[in-house]
This record gives sequence, C-alpha cells and structure tokens, in this order.
Amino acid sequence: MRNFWQALIYGGGCFFELARGIIILAVILVCCHFFLATIFIVDGESMEPNFHNNQAIIVEKISYLVAEPRRGDGVVVRFPGDPEKKKYFKRIIGLPGEKVAIKEGKVYINDKRLYEPYILEEIKTQPDGQWILLGKEYFIMGDNRENSYDSRLWGICPRKNLIGAGWLIIWPPTKIGLIPQFFPTIK
Repeated sequence: MRNFWQALIYGGGCFFELARGIIILAVILVCCHFFLATIFIVDGESMEPNFHNNQAIIVEKISYLVAEPRRGDGVVVRFPGDPEKKKYFKRIIGLPGEKVAIKEGKVYINDKRLYEPYILEEIKTQPDGQWILLGKEYFIMGDNRENSYDSRLWGICPRKNLIGAGWLIIWPPTKIGLIPQFFPTIK
C-alpha cells in the first residue's frame, strides 16, 4: 500500500498522469473562457431575423483587447445596472464621440442617415430621441427593433460592458458558420 501512495504522489502510474492532464486542461479552458473566447446562447427575439433564440455562438474577446469595437459588430454586452447581471447580444450602432438620433423611424449618426444592411428597409426604429456619446461610450440596438430592449431604453453602453464580438455560430448544426460582418453606411 505504501508503494501505491508513493507512486501516486511522485508521479508514478496512469492515474496521476490522467489527473494531471485533466487539471491542465481545466486551467487552459478557464483561461480561454476569461481571456480568449466564450460560448453565448442567444436568448429571445431581439436579434431576429439574423440571430434566433437558443442559437449558440462563440464570442471572441481578443480583438477588443487590441482594437476598438466597430459599427455593425454583433456584441455580447452586460446590461448596465442589471441586478441579475444578465448578458445580451446586440449590435453596435453609435461609436464614441458621435451623436445618435432617431427621427421618423430612421437612425442618424451626426445628422447623416445610417443605412443598415442587416435589417429590412421598411423597419421603423422607435421612439424618436437623441444621444451624445462621449469617450468609450457606445449605442447598441437589437436588429428586431420592435422587440429589443437596448440603448433606446437603457441609455448608452460603457465600453467596459462590452464582453466581445460574435464570431461563429455553433448551434444549431444547420446554421454552423462564421457570423457575417455587416458594416452599415452613413450617407
């Protein structure tokens, strides 16, 4: 029995190797989750028709460590002030230093119309309003404007609340693939 414990403690045997491998794998996965990427399950209809309830996506965090978020990015965000600490999937509309306005169902950035290729032209964005974004503040909205709880109601989103950008759809199997990059234009 003494030889068994000595072998276990000093690295002998396959049990020790297996346990060490599992611990190393767990540490790597935890580090990946916190620093590289994580899995997010879309909850609700706020991003339809582009993303659907219960879709699983991989959210990468690396790009936001080295570059600033871009208009049109689908992002996972912590709702500012939410006591439940819930996370949501939304789209970046306004960037730091911009004026975002909604007038007569259309979105304007610095008084120029925003054309969004990911929503139908006939979709109306309500309610009318205007927001001035300071440094490190973003304006986010869901693609399903009639059924999205976002910056129109929460207010602006601080940079620290952006977790990462959607990168890859992994569920359901019929939708597996890279998330298309949409870049709205201002005219």
